Amino acid sequence: MLRLPPLRPFALLLACACQLGPALAGWDSYGESETGSYYWDRSTLQTDGDRRRVWRLFELKQAGADGVQSGKALIEFSCKDGTYRYLRTLYYADRQGRGRYLGGAKEQPAEPIAPGSTIGVLARSVC
Repeated sequence: MLRLPPLRPFALLLACACQLGPALAGWDSYGESETGSYYWDRSTLQTDGDRRRVWRLFELKQAGADGVQSGKALIEFSCKDGTYRYLRTLYYADRQGRGRYLGGAKEQPAEPIAPGSTIGVLARSVC
């Protein structure tokens, strides 16, 4: 009978990697609120004049009544105007933008960036 070597070291490494969460996947934490945590992916940052586009990930501490636990959003900032708008939002049933896709939202109108908000913190990082 063929005996395979134990995979304990690999399993331990995999378990540790899963605990790193979004940071392992290139997501950098930029804030927390009473309801969740927020991350952004620096590698997706695009610049067009005073405009910046970047992907953001949010994780809720508890899933909402609609089943949403996390989501990813493509956000455009107008650094000159101090506004932002969601270009695309995707909602998921599991953490880290994974699991069953629950739907999304399309482009939204621009809104002012509120100082001290999680969007404001992200805007300071990208603008």
